[in-house]
Amino acid sequence: MIINRITIFFVTLMVLSCDSSDDIRTYRLPKIETTNLTHTVMESEIHPTKFIWEKPVSWIPTKGSSMRLASFGIPYSGGSGDLSVIQLNGNGGGIESNVNRWRRQLHLESESLIEIEKNILIRKGMLGRYNYLKIINQQLDSAFLCAIIPNENQTIFVKLSLKPNGIIEIEDDFITFCSSINISN
Repeated sequence: MIINRITIFFVTLMVLSCDSSDDIRTYRLPKIETTNLTHTVMESEIHPTKFIWEKPVSWIPTKGSSMRLASFGIPYSGGSGDLSVIQLNGNGGGIESNVNRWRRQLHLESESLIEIEKNILIRKGMLGRYNYLKIINQQLDSAFLCAIIPNENQTIFVKLSLKPNGIIEIEDDFITFCSSINISN
């Protein structure tokens, strides 16, 4: 009985929704205004330090874990990446332990510090020199772009998780973002 009533309801709805006229309907939607700015300056207050950075306008702030200073969704033609910024005291456990933790997250074998250093590129940012590297597992179709930015008695870690085919598209913005990280006066 209930099935019959539901069927009748949907048939009636379909009949009433149909229009037999040959009229062409047009719609006008408001245009979304965009700016010519490619980057915006954001601030993140971490007691007692306040960090600032420039991010591309297309990056979408997201809610991350409580450990993150910031999180962004990074759209690119092959999907969307997840960028996290965290701060740890001292050297945060060191390059070797952090890189090998990231490698394990991508189901890759750990490497010695000597092997890791062969893949590290040195970049210059607002806070000074920092380490930049790519970690890729083609079999999983997963990759990380990583930056390790030392600053006095703390270290900032920036990690972007994405597919390997997105690296070429996103890499320059990632480096620009990492290089722009600074302390507000």
